[in-house]
Amino acid sequence: MVSLPPLTVIVAPRPWDGARPGKCYSNVLQTIRRHGGEFCYGWALTDCGPHCLSGRGPAPLYRRWLNHVVWRDAGGQLWEVSPNAVINNHAETRFAPTEFLHDADATFEIVSEETWFTRNARYVALRPEGLPVVQLLNQAQDAQGEARSSLLQQALAALRAGGFQPREWKIESIGERTGSIWLIAE
Repeated sequence: MVSLPPLTVIVAPRPWDGARPGKCYSNVLQTIRRHGGEFCYGWALTDCGPHCLSGRGPAPLYRRWLNHVVWRDAGGQLWEVSPNAVINNHAETRFAPTEFLHDADATFEIVSEETWFTRNARYVALRPEGLPVVQLLNQAQDAQGEARSSLLQQALAALRAGGFQPREWKIESIGERTGSIWLIAE
C-alpha cells in the first residue's frame, strides 16, 4: 500500500544577496552568522515522476525527496534561504517556497563550510503502480556501473504498469555519488 507523506510545511522564501543555488548548507550557515537561529534538516519534496515529454499522461507514480536544510529563525519560523537554478538557464536563479518535511535525523555529513554530503534522494510512491518503480530507483541510488544501469532499465520497464511509455533515464552525478535520477516517458 502507498503511504501518505508525513506532515509537511510550506517554507516561505527569504531572498538575500549572495545566496547560491545548490548550496543550502552554506546559505543557512551564512544566515545564522548574520541573524542567529539554527539549521533545520529534512527533506524538500520536489518533482513528481516520471517526466512526460508530451506534457500529459497518467497520474504521476512517485515523488522525489531531496535532503535539504532550511533556516529556523530565533522565533522558530522556518525560511528558505537558498534559491533554485532556473532549469533552462542555470545562470538565472529564483527564490521559491519549498514543501518541506522536518527530519532531525536527516543531517548532512559536513567536511567543511564548502563541502558536505547530503543523504541520497528518496523516491516515494504516489500510487500502488509506483511501488516497484520507487524500489528500483532507491536501489539505484546506491548502485554503480552496470548494476545501476540494470536497475534503471528495470525501473523504466516498470513505468508501463502505470500507463507510461518509457523513453530514457538521466542521472545527476555529484563527484562519485549519485544525485537525482529522472525517468523520462512519452
